[in-house]
Amino acid sequence: MSLTEKDKIAISLMIKYCNDISMLMERYGGDFQRYTSDISFEYSCGMCLIQIGELAGRVSEETMKSNPSVAWRAIRAMRNIHAHDYGSIDYSIVWDTLKHDIPDLKQKLSKILQDE
Repeated sequence: MSLTEKDKIAISLMIKYCNDISMLMERYGGDFQRYTSDISFEYSCGMCLIQIGELAGRVSEETMKSNPSVAWRAIRAMRNIHAHDYGSIDYSIVWDTLKHDIPDLKQKLSKILQDE
């Protein structure tokens, strides 16, 4: 399967936001207590998650079907919660996403581009 130029751009930008989250985790010490008490840390990570979800929505159906190891629906769901239902966010779930899912996502997205 060959990626469209639109898919390449969206996936590249998703990787950029994964890198931004990694940089924020380093800058703020990767500490959950700090995440929940420092609004700059929380909002910065939240904006990155929104952008990743928005970009996931731009990836073609063909590319999503060809890469089922990427949790495309969950990525969009996380975006929707951050964008539309901010008051009901479970910060421990978001933290787990930031610590574990984002590095995994970056690896999977990078492989999609490498295999191109």
